[in-house]
Amino acid sequence: MSAKIQAIIDCDVHNTYHSQTQLYPYLQEPWLSRLKERGFGYPPETFFSSIHPKRLDAKPEIGTAGSDYRLFKEQLLDKFSIQYAILTGEGISGVSYMPDSEYPSALASAYNQWMVEEWLDKDERFLGSLHLAIQAPETAAAEIYRWGKHPKVVQINLPAATTLPLAHPFYRPVLRAAAEMDLVIALHFRQPGLSAPSITPVGIPFHYLDYHTLVSLPYQAQLVMLVTSGVLEELPNLKFLMMEGGFIWAIHLLWRFDKEYKALNRLAPALKKLPSEYIYQHFKFGIQPIYEPREASALQRVIEAGELQNSLVFGSDYPHWDADEPDFIRRFIPKEWEQGIFYDNAASWYKFFKQPA
Repeated sequence: MSAKIQAIIDCDVHNTYHSQTQLYPYLQEPWLSRLKERGFGYPPETFFSSIHPKRLDAKPEIGTAGSDYRLFKEQLLDKFSIQYAILTGEGISGVSYMPDSEYPSALASAYNQWMVEEWLDKDERFLGSLHLAIQAPETAAAEIYRWGKHPKVVQINLPAATTLPLAHPFYRPVLRAAAEMDLVIALHFRQPGLSAPSITPVGIPFHYLDYHTLVSLPYQAQLVMLVTSGVLEELPNLKFLMMEGGFIWAIHLLWRFDKEYKALNRLAPALKKLPSEYIYQHFKFGIQPIYEPREASALQRVIEAGELQNSLVFGSDYPHWDADEPDFIRRFIPKEWEQGIFYDNAASWYKFFKQPA
């Protein structure tokens, strides 16, 4: 008798367009002419990586890695029996780092419509993420309401580093719309451009190695301030996924957070329970890129000490260079955690899996 195949929800797969021309039908003037003449116009990225950012075998004859459905199907969906894959996009996340707001908002809206019309129907296993230009929060919220009732749109992708903390009232329209539409807010790191905030409190890292090592810092800051601000009491349906930002730091943070709160709770009067309780209730963490200790048991003991095993979800990060395949993840986690990390923890998080069959 053959072994039962593990059902998998992949929360982070990067699809993209093979050319910006695919977005032309979804843009109106004057934005269409601007895209044709100047491209997206992102500020130059800061760091050079000595490793090619994407798998070379994932690049089709025309376009970039992540733009070809056939390769998606062959290299990810069918190969690993992915039951659902949440499309997190590529080449669009920089809109939140552009200095103006109307053009980035138009690009985000065009991308979202293209994603829904051109990708979600390609395969019943695909679910979608919206991209937003959050420097225009009211417009971004309108985009959430526009697509929020679509049964296969389940998530919003935002950069982990933002100019203001996400808990700031400036961004409240975005958080409120996400809560009302029952969409997960996934924070995903993106290499900053010149107009983006630094990911560290001591300025811009020297090079890509520093940046890639320190990438968890903005996630930590966002989490703390989302809790202390009281927005999770104001909007109790908010759900956050910390994608590609690590997760061991969350254990240290929730222990310290509870300790500090017990002494300083008068500074956060909106809170009705310990910070760790909000973290367990409102946050999940992508397991990729997984830590690689000499002994897997060491990682397991740390996760158990922080009671974090029910807060971890799988995301392959296909087709990037540091993507983790399911069998690689299995080397570091016990068998009894697989059902939760590969499926149940995500299924309990996304509205798609709560809808009547």
